[in-house]
Amino acid sequence: MNADGRQGLWNSMYTGLVGYLAVAVFFIVLDPLMGRGLFYTPALLGSALFYGLSDPAALTIRPGPIIAYNGAHLIVFLALGLVVGELTYVSVRLRQHVWYLVSMAMLLVLGHLYLGLWVLTEPVRSALPVWMITVAGLTAVAAMVACLLVIYPPLRGELVDPDAGSRRP
Repeated sequence: MNADGRQGLWNSMYTGLVGYLAVAVFFIVLDPLMGRGLFYTPALLGSALFYGLSDPAALTIRPGPIIAYNGAHLIVFLALGLVVGELTYVSVRLRQHVWYLVSMAMLLVLGHLYLGLWVLTEPVRSALPVWMITVAGLTAVAAMVACLLVIYPPLRGELVDPDAGSRRP
């Protein structure tokens, strides 16, 4: 792999990490505002996904479920960052209008993650309103798009002038 390819890979990882952090910060801020413990949501999701919790009232905030959920959450977002970041890298490198593929990939993957999370957490859904998951997902998408726009300045120009990519030498 050449230096450009390695840089594209790192940029993809950064993008995934930014999405992960956006969701983590969202819930770290929101949970206390809702009168819940600082790590309530990751403990709830980790307990439901990995420890079989079926009653949110029985939740005990412990490190194990929090770490388990955050580990899975990080891996999923790094994988998402690799897909979206690689598509973006290729579109910029080839100077093609492929940014819409990146958008569609993000929406497709996040939609599947959302559906998967929704199905897997059915027993504790009463404690996790749909608006929270939706806003967290949209926060991640916005953060990842912002990251890609910072990393790849030509994309900013294409958003302002979609024909800019075809006029480049």
